[in-house]
Amino acid sequence: MPTLLHLSDLHRSKADPLDNDTLLASLLSDIDRFALNHERPQALIVSGDLVQGVRVGEANFDHEMRQQYADAFDLIERLCDAILDGDRSVVVIVPGNHDICWNTSISSVEPITSDRYPKPLKSTLIERDGQLRWSWEEQRLYRVSDQEAYKRRLGAYWEALEKFYSGVDLPLPIDRSRGFHLFQLFDKAMVVAAFESTHRNDHLRFEAELATGVVSRCSLELRKLGLNTSLLAAVWHHSIHGPPSRDDYLNIETVTEMAGLGFQIGFHGHQHLAESTDLSVSIGGGSTMCVVSAGSLCAGWTDLPRGTNRQYNIVRFDANLMKATLHIREMAEGNQFSEMKRGRFVDGEVPLMWSPKLNAVGQPAKLLQKRLDELTFEVEEAVRQRRPSAATSELLTLKPQPDTYPRKVLLSGLQAASDWQAIRANFWPASNPDEALAAAEAAYQLKDLECLDDIIASGQLREEYKDTLEVRRKMLLMGRGQ
Repeated sequence: MPTLLHLSDLHRSKADPLDNDTLLASLLSDIDRFALNHERPQALIVSGDLVQGVRVGEANFDHEMRQQYADAFDLIERLCDAILDGDRSVVVIVPGNHDICWNTSISSVEPITSDRYPKPLKSTLIERDGQLRWSWEEQRLYRVSDQEAYKRRLGAYWEALEKFYSGVDLPLPIDRSRGFHLFQLFDKAMVVAAFESTHRNDHLRFEAELATGVVSRCSLELRKLGLNTSLLAAVWHHSIHGPPSRDDYLNIETVTEMAGLGFQIGFHGHQHLAESTDLSVSIGGGSTMCVVSAGSLCAGWTDLPRGTNRQYNIVRFDANLMKATLHIREMAEGNQFSEMKRGRFVDGEVPLMWSPKLNAVGQPAKLLQKRLDELTFEVEEAVRQRRPSAATSELLTLKPQPDTYPRKVLLSGLQAASDWQAIRANFWPASNPDEALAAAEAAYQLKDLECLDDIIASGQLREEYKDTLEVRRKMLLMGRGQ
């Protein structure tokens, strides 16, 4: 089944007692244990606070911030290599409040004398996209006067992010000013919008916010791109619930806007506590969005809620991405992770549900047949157990749509059964490189030189397989005596 790893609040710094080797070994060992009964993750979400940050006034703060990001991305890259075969296109990363350099932020503001305070002061201070800031420590008003310096408060984050995604094929290129990025997971069946909830977050403004209109612009871009998706998800950093005396929470109206525009599940961090919440909006007969929070992977012990240890999430979806199960993993003895069995997670997991996709007039889109879900599961289990299954033939008759998980499972079932005729007939022309490779193998096994030539000439094969297939082509020619 489609499964993703959800990490948050890495808080990498030289002060953290857990180094990357310790964390990576613990994570991989726990993922191995999880995979004994389930699947290994095929995607990774990191929902902010990659670094701890540097204290105000610390010497060489710029060098220290970059070192912290080097440590953070070292962990992410090694984890990506270990569980995702190095595929960075299925790694989703967003910034958090700790990713902001306060020393740079301070350099972007100037004080305002009391005789120039605007009236009324409070309403001016809370204006969206406003430039005024209030310091409670100094009882003084400031104004963001250097916009370029203000943008650089996330400069180290952007440099590390751009390096990480360099050369990676994404639906949209990395853009510092767009406010969101798009990712496709699980063979493009799930689209994830990564939002930046740090729009005006700085050393004086402890509030989460997305840039004005960014959710709507993302929705319009999704329409323009026409991405074929079974599940639409969002990722941001800040939590949406908290006590009235605390700062740094995202306005719940922002998330209900996402739900109204078709987002079905959201992922965030920040609150250092794993949780899931259902949000409902009365649009088109009503729709529900599920919001999932990951606990902190590496926050200091003084920052964790009482009775809470370091945590991360594994989310396991059903074959058609219509529901999921949230597994909470918590650090215990020996810095090792295992399933958490407390509170509402007494069974170590909780179900997640959301509304189905809506069509253009706001009505529930037609769901895939229940039998398709059942057959996908049956075939997947048969392949894992290396046994034949009649479910493969029945799944073939339902003709799963291109770039969906059931179609991927069908191909694996036909490959396990060595049903080359069915693979050639149903997966050529191919909709992706994996199908093209499978069709090429089928053409070779069936000694169909013409089909193999077509596949090689199509340009759909990955570079690393071309030499092997050229050798096989020559073998078929020799067999024909040419």
